[in-house]
Amino acid sequence: MVSTEKEVKIARILIIVSVIFGLFVVMALLTIGIGDLTGRGGASGISRTGAILLAAVKAAGVGFGLVAYLTITRGDTRRAGVYALAASLLPPLDLIALFAGLLALLPRKEGGDG
Repeated sequence: MVSTEKEVKIARILIIVSVIFGLFVVMALLTIGIGDLTGRGGASGISRTGAILLAAVKAAGVGFGLVAYLTITRGDTRRAGVYALAASLLPPLDLIALFAGLLALLPRKEGGDG
């Protein structure tokens, strides 16, 4: 039972770290995507559009990460694991959220059979 509580705490911390890193990635991609508005040249139009689209998809992943965190704090680790896996699979791949989701989805035995 103690190891289960430790696993949930580790998964919760990993989800928080994943959301924070995801926010940094979204901000970086938006900076690349809207760099032309500040008067700086550099990237072509296709890469700017791609960066903005990738930022939108990653923002959805951050949203799933936030929902996973709220769900795991309520005690529903199975559903939080599913949300964390969904957050990890949205491009770009988030390995921290993937590990947290798998950790939350591990089968646990609440009591012994004998």
